[in-house]
Amino acid sequence: MYVWELDFYSRPVLDGEKKKIWELLVCDRDRQLAYVKLCPSTAVNSVWLAAELQQVVAVAGRSPQKVRFYRPSMHNIITRGCTLAELTPQPSRRLPTLSQWLRERMEQVYPQMEGFQGADANPLPLTLAAPTPTPVPDALVGDRWQVVSLPVADFAVADQWSIDFGEFLDLSTLPPTISIPGVIFGSGRALPLAAWMWGVDPVSMQFSGSNLLLYANADACWRMVTIPEGAIALGQSFELAKQAAAGYHFMAIQGDPDREHFEGFWLMKEP
Repeated sequence: MYVWELDFYSRPVLDGEKKKIWELLVCDRDRQLAYVKLCPSTAVNSVWLAAELQQVVAVAGRSPQKVRFYRPSMHNIITRGCTLAELTPQPSRRLPTLSQWLRERMEQVYPQMEGFQGADANPLPLTLAAPTPTPVPDALVGDRWQVVSLPVADFAVADQWSIDFGEFLDLSTLPPTISIPGVIFGSGRALPLAAWMWGVDPVSMQFSGSNLLLYANADACWRMVTIPEGAIALGQSFELAKQAAAGYHFMAIQGDPDREHFEGFWLMKEP
C-alpha cells in the first residue's frame, strides 16, 4: 500500500514581518519522497495546499491510496485540500516516518534558519489523554488470541508473506536479533476483521490492566480483549518486550493457524 504522511503547520521560525513561517511536508514510508515547501502566512488555505499536492503527485509519479495527517487544528484545511487534489485524507496517528523527519528538522534544519525561536521538543504531539475504550463490534471479535514474538531478521522477507491486509515499518535501525512482540488473533471471520482493521488504521496496542487496547485513527481506542486475571502478567511481559524493541510491536489476524497465511498483519510503533 502506497501512503503519504503529511504535515501543514507553522514552524518556530519568524519571517521578516515577525510572523511564523508555515511549511508543508509530505513523505512516503521510506522517505524516498520527501517534499518540502514553505507557505506564506497569507496563503494558508486549502486551495494553496491542493495546488501543492498536485505538484507532489507529479514529483512522485503516482497518487497515494491514503494521505495520513494529524493536526486537529488543521483538519478542515488539510481534508479540503486533499479532496480538491482528488486524494483521500486519513486523520491518523500512524505517522512514524513524518514524526522522525520533523524531529530531525527541529534539531538540524530550523536552528540554522534566520528567525529561529527555539526548538519544539514535541513537534507532532501524537499521545492523547486515554479515551474511553470502545468494544470491538461483536461480529468481529476474535475467537482466540496469543502473544508471540519474531526476531527483526524475519521481517526482512515480509514482502514475501501471504497477507490480505496489512502494513509494515522500517526496522533497519534495530539489531536483527531483537525480538518484536506481537499478538495473533484467531477468528472464523478473519477476513472481515482484517478489512475492518485496515479501515480504522491501527496505530499501537497496549495491555492496560485487564484490557488489551488498540489505538487507531486519530483518536479511537478499541478494547480488543478482556484479559483473564491469570493472563495479566503476560500482558505486562508484552509491554516490557515492546519497550526493549524501541516501541515496535505487531498485530496479526489469522483464520487458519495451519496455513502460512495472514488475513491481516500490521507492524506498529508506540507514538
